[in-house]
Amino acid sequence: MPAPTFLCIGAQKCGTTWLARAVQQHPQVSPGKRKELHFFNHADAYARGLDWYESQFRRSRRTRATGEFTPNYWWTVGTRTTFHDLGCAERIAAAYPDLQLIVCLRDPLARAVSAYFHHMNAGRYPPSVSLLEATERYPDIREFGLYATQYAAWLEHYPPERFLVLVYEEDIAPDPAKQGTLDRVFAHIGVDVGFEPQQVTEARNVRQSDFTLRLKHATGVRRRVMERLPQRLRDSPRWRIPVADSDRRALAEDFRPEVARLEEMLGRRLTWRLDG
Repeated sequence: MPAPTFLCIGAQKCGTTWLARAVQQHPQVSPGKRKELHFFNHADAYARGLDWYESQFRRSRRTRATGEFTPNYWWTVGTRTTFHDLGCAERIAAAYPDLQLIVCLRDPLARAVSAYFHHMNAGRYPPSVSLLEATERYPDIREFGLYATQYAAWLEHYPPERFLVLVYEEDIAPDPAKQGTLDRVFAHIGVDVGFEPQQVTEARNVRQSDFTLRLKHATGVRRRVMERLPQRLRDSPRWRIPVADSDRRALAEDFRPEVARLEEMLGRRLTWRLDG
């Protein structure tokens, strides 16, 4: 069974879905049966063993790289929860010490706000729950964005040259085709550069409208009334779900020293404004 040669380890809401769709099309790449296998961060999956994990990869005669994209792996230290097992870096390194690793990062405050709405869309709390309240319930909203802390934990197990760090705002978002970024990825994982995947310019994981999010959590008479509204009323700004400036500022204060430390670790100036 094929062992992985690369992993995209995160982070959530930073372009990994786009990257997976592109890389999985390369004829020399054997991807997992699903984009996200969640093997190293879910106890029930990990208990199935490495033989099961390796059976999840397809391989052909042309294969030169095998891997998957589970952005949750990035969150390797922090607050222990019932829905995510910490320590991914240690478990992955123990199983596959020679991996090439890809990391996608984004302005951590913008990423946190996106994650806040992601959990809301999943039905985990209603729009009445504030951003800071949500971080208490789901610490991943904040802790995924502690980039220097997470990266330092990974560097305890892999040397810096094993990581290709992509910055969403610079390496992914500006160019719809992003061929230069893809060639960097292809070279990093050891497949031929120049391959041009299809249908990768359209937006992925687009956030639901605020009306749709409110409708998802509405009940009873309110829900029935909302369901009958014409589109012009659904588009009204009255449905906007605000994120308090005070909440943004509080998270930004947590993220600023992390960003400064990450810049030193990467030797790269980051242009994130931390204004969400």
